[in-house]
Amino acid sequence: MDQNTERFIYADDLCVTSQESTFEAVEANLTSALDELHLYYERNHLHANPAKTQACSFHLRNREANRLLNITWSGTPLEHCTNPVYLGVTLDRTLSFKEHVKNTKLKVNSRNNILRKLTNSKWGATAHTLRSTALALCYSSAEYACPVWERSSHAKKLDPALNNTCRSITGCLKPTNINNLHLLAGIAPADVRREVASRVEMTKATSDERHLLYGRVPPAQRLKSRRSFLSHVQPLIASREETRLQLWTKRLEDDPPPTDIGIPPSEALPPGSEAP
Repeated sequence: MDQNTERFIYADDLCVTSQESTFEAVEANLTSALDELHLYYERNHLHANPAKTQACSFHLRNREANRLLNITWSGTPLEHCTNPVYLGVTLDRTLSFKEHVKNTKLKVNSRNNILRKLTNSKWGATAHTLRSTALALCYSSAEYACPVWERSSHAKKLDPALNNTCRSITGCLKPTNINNLHLLAGIAPADVRREVASRVEMTKATSDERHLLYGRVPPAQRLKSRRSFLSHVQPLIASREETRLQLWTKRLEDDPPPTDIGIPPSEALPPGSEAP
């Protein structure tokens, strides 16, 4: 393929990218790369499907926010998608991940409804069962691919949905202090869990030669508002469980709850949680 492009593939999802200073150069690079890909398809008796292929651009030129890429494949213009979804992550022009956080919050809210059904039943409503269900249903969905988007300014918009998850586990009401709510649920705050997940990914990126980011040098930072994964995330020093507890403890020291309930940070339900 064209040397001015990069390719990323996972299973049957192929992504071809190009970075240039002008839209015209990007269009030329990608069109040339797709022409070469078409030749590969013909040699291997494959059929290209331009109708299912989308094009999108990522930039901070607000005056050209509505600029559509003019890219063709086999003579067919590609559809321009404003918010493409790649491997389950919704992207946007500025990579703010606003739409992804919005969609993830809706998904967590729907799973919270399932969790509430358990709390109203005569079976499966123990705190331990609710906590395990919440981690499997709600938190797994909320933390999917979070190393990519957890540094976004929109990431905190997801926290209220996870706070409702903890309320379903503990039976607490909204006036309950958020710090105490997490202590009673035995689950670290959402931003702490996201930060540790990013550190786990960075540990893999720096230690595993098979990782896509292994050996990559972060580019020089131009904008203070952009915090890239390579330049702002540190690898783990301790285990992920110990790191979560350390960050959680520091959070409570910096912002102690108004009422001390006498429960230390622990990723387990406190004593007495199974009492009727």
